[in-house]
Amino acid sequence: MGQNTLSTEEKLNLITRRQSFLEAADAESLKRLLEEKPKLKLAWETTPTGKPHVGYLVPIAKLLDFLRAGLDVTVYYLDVYGFLVNYIHSMETVAYRQQYYHFLITAILKTLGVSPSQINFVAESSIAYEKDFVVDVQRLCAIMTQNDARDTSNEVAETEKISPLLCSIHQSLSEPYLDLDIQYGGEDQTGLFKHANKFIPMLGYRHREHLMNTMPAETKIEFLDGPETVRDKIFRAACPGRQVTGNGVLGLLRDVLIPISEQRVERLLGKTGLNVHENNGSELDQHPFCSPGSPTGTLFTTYDENGEEQNFASYEAIEATFVTGQLQPEDLSRAVADSFNVLLAPIRAMYTESAEWQKLDKLAYA
Repeated sequence: MGQNTLSTEEKLNLITRRQSFLEAADAESLKRLLEEKPKLKLAWETTPTGKPHVGYLVPIAKLLDFLRAGLDVTVYYLDVYGFLVNYIHSMETVAYRQQYYHFLITAILKTLGVSPSQINFVAESSIAYEKDFVVDVQRLCAIMTQNDARDTSNEVAETEKISPLLCSIHQSLSEPYLDLDIQYGGEDQTGLFKHANKFIPMLGYRHREHLMNTMPAETKIEFLDGPETVRDKIFRAACPGRQVTGNGVLGLLRDVLIPISEQRVERLLGKTGLNVHENNGSELDQHPFCSPGSPTGTLFTTYDENGEEQNFASYEAIEATFVTGQLQPEDLSRAVADSFNVLLAPIRAMYTESAEWQKLDKLAYA
């Protein structure tokens, strides 16, 4: 499975699908970088604070595309940042949360067909207390204003504490200290990425690329929610008939389920790019979210109370059918809920089988 080579254009398409750039010119800049370097380094950076919800599937599933494009992928746990921004919790609690995140993220990756051995996992605390890092924190403090820090996110815009104002510094310094070529995150990271673009070169380090995923639809579904809880939350989410705007169920389908289902269809067709180890030896269910008898290329199947199916090969087809009224809200919600439960079942099973993960759950979120 997988190909020996990919063209620059094929790599670029894998890396950038469903992503946005800070500036339009960044697409050409990334293309040039792909032509210059055989293997780019990318990091997805996550802060261990509250319990993750299923919206985290958007960036984590995207890591699979990066592996298919041949990138060297790191998950970077911003645990020092997590303490600085969420200072009401102790460093010990943040450490427990970072370990909880690691259990959860590795479980998610396995469910998506990625062996955790394919990913580099780095905790910020493993490098943030080195002398050079501390010196660079001080150097940035000397050239930044308070407003430079406040402009990076709403989270720190009105803080009265000093520690949240240091968060942008800590995240931006990941770029040189992880030797990154690309920093990846949600569109809520725009201010932080602009900060890195401006200030990291001022320290004499090279400019890095930045990629952003659209922020997933609002969801209150947690990874360890039971099947009935998931179903209840889906059916309580907004799903007005024939309407796309404000439709939370369609949003979850578009942002979370369809990209994963598309990756699974591609895997069945042998289209895994340079990721020759994708899903190697996994016994977990890796089928797209469609019925067993659906046509090849089907991404999603809905069914009514009588069991009559509708098969769709794209999100656009689902949306168009919904807008015409040929797909009813309750049928859509039922299929979305069932698909999430199929997706979350192995993660729940891994949690149930791990006494250590359960213990961390209590320590991190007592």
